[in-house]
Amino acid sequence: MHKHETRLKVRSYELDFFQHVNNAVYLNYIEQARVELLQSAGFTLNDFLAQKMLPVVVNININYRRSSHLNDELVIFTHISRIGTSSFTMRHEAYNLTQGNVPSFDADVTHAIIDTTTGKSTPIPDRLRQKLSSLHSQ
Repeated sequence: MHKHETRLKVRSYELDFFQHVNNAVYLNYIEQARVELLQSAGFTLNDFLAQKMLPVVVNININYRRSSHLNDELVIFTHISRIGTSSFTMRHEAYNLTQGNVPSFDADVTHAIIDTTTGKSTPIPDRLRQKLSSLHSQ
């Protein structure tokens, strides 16, 4: 099972009026974890573009478990949870280390593989499927 670990520290400009992390900021945290996971497996934007395809987010489901505050340290574990014909899903599970390793949020993000020429979804090529499989855990 491959789970990538991303660590983040809550910054002042990520807080809302109530002094906890604004709900929309979690999308940025998830994006950072997603990019780090793909980079750890050797994916680059140029690789995708050379194959005339891109993974595009088509669905995000976030469960907010506990609010985070200024200077809290979060760890996000990310892995591929599902590989379909033309899409795959990443699972993110975050814990607040500052508050005693309590669950902070979890999210499932589905990506479709889009042909950059047509703008339509396309089956995942074998080479990409093999790389995604190395990041897959059930």
